[in-house]
Amino acid sequence: MKRVGVVLIAVFFGFGYSFALPKFMDEEYAKQFCELWNKTPTLIEGLAKWSKNTGEKGYRIIRFYRQDCGGAEKAIEVHIAPRDGKAVCIYGGKATDRKPDFLMSATDENWKSLARGEFGFLGAGIMSKLDFIGSKWEAAKNMGPFKAFLLNLDKVPHTMECP
Repeated sequence: MKRVGVVLIAVFFGFGYSFALPKFMDEEYAKQFCELWNKTPTLIEGLAKWSKNTGEKGYRIIRFYRQDCGGAEKAIEVHIAPRDGKAVCIYGGKATDRKPDFLMSATDENWKSLARGEFGFLGAGIMSKLDFIGSKWEAAKNMGPFKAFLLNLDKVPHTMECP
C-alpha cells in the first residue's frame, strides 16, 4: 500500500512538472517558438527569399531578449534556414556565440504590446517599441512576416517570470 502511495505521488508531481509552462523567452519557450514558426505560413513562405542570404553559416539568426530580465546574457534565438523553397526554423534556444542577423530587445510592456499587434503607423510603431540591430531595410521589406513573428510571441503559452 505504501508503494502505491509513493507511485501516485510521483505520477502526480511528474505530470505537474511536465505541464509546466515555459518562462517568456527562456530556452524551452524558444524551442516551442521555433516549432510554431514552422506552422506559420506567413513566416515559412513569406521569408523564403530572405532566408537564402545565409553567408557561410547556412542559416539566419534572429536573437531577442527581455530588457527587464537580465538583458543580452539571457538572450534566445531562432536559426532560420532555406529548405525546399521555405524559411524553416532549425533551432530555437539559448543564444549562440555567432553574430545574429537581427538583434531585438524590449521591455516586457513593449513585448506584450507588440505581441498584441499594437504596431502603429506602417510598422513605424514597431521600431519605436523595440531596440533593433540589423538591417532596417531588410526588416521593412519583410514587414508582413515580421509582424507575424511578433504576433507569434504570445501564441506560445508561457509565464512572465524571468528566465
